[in-house]
Formats: sequence, structure tokens, C-alpha cells
Amino acid sequence: MEKKIVPIFVSPFRNKRKTRIALILSGLLLLGIASLFAAESVKKENALKQIASIEKRGVVNFLTAPGELVYALKGEIKDHPKAWPVTYVPRFFTNMVIRIGSSVNDLVVLPWYVAWSNATPLTRRFDLPDYVWEKE
Repeated sequence: MEKKIVPIFVSPFRNKRKTRIALILSGLLLLGIASLFAAESVKKENALKQIASIEKRGVVNFLTAPGELVYALKGEIKDHPKAWPVTYVPRFFTNMVIRIGSSVNDLVVLPWYVAWSNATPLTRRFDLPDYVWEKE
């Protein structure tokens, strides 16, 4: 009769590959713990200063929105060298609407949410720069 050796710790995964994947995932989850014990946290800007910078961004975007005439043309000629006459009007119109909507959002809505949420402009969500003159 042969004696069977039973290990004390039995892995829940019978497969070595699954065991390795589980160990790697648990290690990645534990990597973020060190940042929780940082000595200093990021200092938040004064709420009134944040509101002023958001309002300024909204006013500047509203006043410089006609600059999309030039910047949409430059982008369309670069992206679509042969079809730019067809694609320019829709691109200009959408960029203009997004930029004006973002400036209205900056002027009316975002100052009320400064203390509680992220104050990023709508233009970033549509892959446009914050201001007209910035490169995409």
C-alpha cells in the first residue's frame, strides 16, 4: 500500500495559470494602498478662486468662439486635404456649438458645483482644447 501525501494548503485553483493570474491581480490591487498613507494630500484651491477662473474661462470662450472659423479650417485642411470643402461647414458648426455651450456651462452651471465636483469644461469631453487658440 502506498501512502498518499496530502499537502496542508490546497490551492483553490487547480491550474497554475489561474493561480498566477489571481496573484498578479491581487498584487495590483494592493499597489494603491501606499498612496493612501501619503504625508500630505493635495491642497485644494479656494472655492472663490476656482469660481473666478471658471467664469473667466467661460467669458473668454464666449468672446473668442468666432475664432473657430480659422481653427476649424486649419484642422480640416490638415485632416482632410481633398474633402475639406465638404467637411468644413459641419465641423465649424459643431465646434462653435460645443464651444458656446461650454462657455454657457462655465458661466451658469459650473460655479454652483465647484465645491462638490470636477469643474472640467464640456470642450474636453468632445476632444476640443479649452480655448480656441490651443492646439488639439
